[in-house]
Amino acid sequence: MDAISSCIIGIDLGGTYIKGTALDPKGTLLAEGKIETEVVQGQKRVIANVSRLIADLWKMSRAPSLIGVGLGVPGALDFKEGRIIKSPNFPGWDNFPVRLEVEKAVGVPVVIENDANAAAMGERWAGAAQNLDHFLLITLGTGVGGGLVLGGKLWYGETGKGGEVGHMKITADGPLCGCGSTGCLEVYASSPALIRMAGEEWNRAYINAAPTPPIPWKTSSDLAEAAERQEPIAEVVFGKLAHYLGIGIANVANLLDINHFIISGGVSNAFHLFEQPLRKEVARRAFGMTPEEALKRIEIRRALLGESAGRMGAAYLALLASQVRS
Repeated sequence: MDAISSCIIGIDLGGTYIKGTALDPKGTLLAEGKIETEVVQGQKRVIANVSRLIADLWKMSRAPSLIGVGLGVPGALDFKEGRIIKSPNFPGWDNFPVRLEVEKAVGVPVVIENDANAAAMGERWAGAAQNLDHFLLITLGTGVGGGLVLGGKLWYGETGKGGEVGHMKITADGPLCGCGSTGCLEVYASSPALIRMAGEEWNRAYINAAPTPPIPWKTSSDLAEAAERQEPIAEVVFGKLAHYLGIGIANVANLLDINHFIISGGVSNAFHLFEQPLRKEVARRAFGMTPEEALKRIEIRRALLGESAGRMGAAYLALLASQVRS
């Protein structure tokens, strides 16, 4: 199909904003934009906002034809039926048929995908995972998510939860995770986890102070800036991140025999602060090779597409679906 005559649109359906990108079938950016989600206004308002953004992007793209829409959604999804099973960003949307509702609103085929899976496919199409057939993308943000690609295709598992590395058990008995379990990777490698660990270190450092001075970091970005200044507690926290994340990556590498890992999400902005200790942690835990061999063989890269990865991946999946239909 002529790249000038058609476009595909990728949508990132977030709890605060709906962000979208219009691309031609070769991946060339044609337009992008965002609109408030307005979750509190209800499902009809959100679907109306999605369709409005899609219409605006299509108009801005100047493409006569819209061949499909990809919709990245956080949470657990029923891919076959196109439903949100449960999403923390959309309370009350359990079992909501989001694909059907968006299709009715925009009049073109819609593909839905978990946001981390969509990001993995975005990086494979146009980012850090190009030409990789086997890799795991790990998102480090408010939570820890994963998109697992095997043989060039997303691996869903039997019920669609494949790649959920954030809920791998890292310690036998650790902090309580939002999933209800304890000691998950998410409680050691997410942005809130970094702040929690920083608070624990701060309280230990000032255990004899009365009163304990207030913790100076509110976000993981604040903590990263402190680590840049070589503040000891911040450096310790990023060392802990490298340790626990390294355990998780080594577990996946040993289980699946894959050697490529992509780190994305907001915490990946500080990748340079924990990259080397992370690589060493993985290398010393890799099975069947020496640490020196593992350092050469196992590649851990930062994602290249930033927050646009999910939209790019959603659009790419819509493109693939259109090719199957034709």
